[in-house]
Amino acid sequence: MGELNLELEVLASFLGWLIIANFAFILFRVFIFGGAPKSLIYKIHHTFFKVTHKDFAKAHYQGIILHVTLTVFFALLPYLVIRFLF
Repeated sequence: MGELNLELEVLASFLGWLIIANFAFILFRVFIFGGAPKSLIYKIHHTFFKVTHKDFAKAHYQGIILHVTLTVFFALLPYLVIRFLF
């Protein structure tokens, strides 16, 4: 039984750091793509893909929403279950 608790502690620690890293990356994406939509990033995408500003913003916000959703379901919820049930 002691080995299981140790393994769960390691897994909980890993998930905790995974959550921190993912939300830091999400904040980075929000500031880079959301904060300056007419920036160099948009210009680069526009030259390669001929994407409009509206489609560029929509695609990146959808990506951010997907990233948050996946982080919550695959990192935050398992972390909470391990912490509060075991």
